[in-house]
Amino acid sequence: MKYFLVFSIVCTLMFAGCAPKVVQPTYKATPEGAAASKDDSAKDRKGGVTAEELARAERDRLQMLDEKMRSSLSQQDVYFEFDSYAIQGSQLPKIQAVGNWLKQSKATTIVVEGHCDERGTVEYNFALGQKRAESVKEHLVKMGVQGSRIKTVSYGKEMPADPGRTEDAWAKNRRAHFKIDQKG
Repeated sequence: MKYFLVFSIVCTLMFAGCAPKVVQPTYKATPEGAAASKDDSAKDRKGGVTAEELARAERDRLQMLDEKMRSSLSQQDVYFEFDSYAIQGSQLPKIQAVGNWLKQSKATTIVVEGHCDERGTVEYNFALGQKRAESVKEHLVKMGVQGSRIKTVSYGKEMPADPGRTEDAWAKNRRAHFKIDQKG
């Protein structure tokens, strides 16, 4: 019994010494009513960069992306087969790039111009150019761009990209062309 009592006391002392300890956080004492320094309140403790600097950098990045897209918008022409206004699968990435940009630039409106090659009557080409522009607009609207931000116009065969009279020139003229709407 003596051994049992000694064993119990040793175990109790051993387990009591291993009890979890509560760690109290230490705070830097500041006098009541003392305002934090301007530098501390502005810092976003991620490497010492202020929230204002992060916002400015993001705004600059988006503005540069917007300017890049604006300058390349005229190079995003969507090309069509002869006598067709169906959009080919190879042309969809161009429409998607314009659509994604329009979703980010919510104040921008564009004009989609429909163009044709010189074959066909004036009336027929104006109608085909309009269908091409409307087909591109329809894809942009399906992507989530508001239809009111997209205007369409047809120039038929009146404004060729290539004035040549070859199949290559005609292929360049069968297109939908994007422009920023300057009138808003």
